Amino acid sequence: MKSKGQKSRNNIIPKSEAWNTTPFLVLSWLAYIVFALALGIVFYLSQPRLCEISKLLCYGVGISFGALIIVILGGLGLITLTTITGYDLLYPHGKTQITMRILPPIVYLIGTNLFGIEKDKLRESFIAVSNKLFWAQAKKGRFSAERLLILLPHCIQWHDCPWKITWSVENCRKCGMCPVGALVNLHGKGGISVYVATGGTVARRVVTEAKPTMILAVACPRDLAEGMVDVYPIPVCGVLIERPNGPCFDTYLSLHRVFEFLRQFRPDVYESIKDSAKQMADEYEAKYSSEKALAMGA
Repeated sequence: MKSKGQKSRNNIIPKSEAWNTTPFLVLSWLAYIVFALALGIVFYLSQPRLCEISKLLCYGVGISFGALIIVILGGLGLITLTTITGYDLLYPHGKTQITMRILPPIVYLIGTNLFGIEKDKLRESFIAVSNKLFWAQAKKGRFSAERLLILLPHCIQWHDCPWKITWSVENCRKCGMCPVGALVNLHGKGGISVYVATGGTVARRVVTEAKPTMILAVACPRDLAEGMVDVYPIPVCGVLIERPNGPCFDTYLSLHRVFEFLRQFRPDVYESIKDSAKQMADEYEAKYSSEKALAMGA
């Protein structure tokens, strides 16, 4: 039987995203096997020459290669178990982690070139794995939402809106044509910051200036996956936008997912806005559903 907390998390991570961890994990293990075999072959071929130079050198290289393989095996194993079980089995680490920096580009390279998988699908899988790790660690209380940053993409703003909201989300007139209006009131409330970014450069600058302890990032697969790596080790929960009108144009964000996240991490703020938040979320999603039905009918 699932706990109440587990049900709440499932409201934030859709089933399609929750099941999407497989490609990244499978390709990560494939990359590990190739790497381990390559190291083994290198050591096997170089062993005679190393032994000629010094047996101590030969033993040292062999032990170093073996230790590296075991350490990577342990790290990848813990990531896989944490992702599958939802329990935080990760060991404490510093501000530089090879997994976040090195593994994604290797997985993208193998997936696209050897198996013909779309890069966005691999990015979505990486985001799903990262979200699973985020929730597992959040359950253990590893993170603080004292300075929560909600980072939004510019493409969720209504395309005909005349108001510039990048850097100044307060300029939003809350017309209801896009989800930004429902989130404006959160800006500056209880240490929460809401910013709209036009791209990765602006997003990185926002993070640098806001100095958040936690980020709820909303973006497309490419920007979100790259951003998660860029801001590491700041904990990030990623929310993928829907693109019913194509890339970068009147994209859709589930406000219910945002408010559910807020309810779990900042209940003090959520309680003060929950009635209006639910109403705005319902109105916006009803509008989106209506537009989607009309588009399908056409």
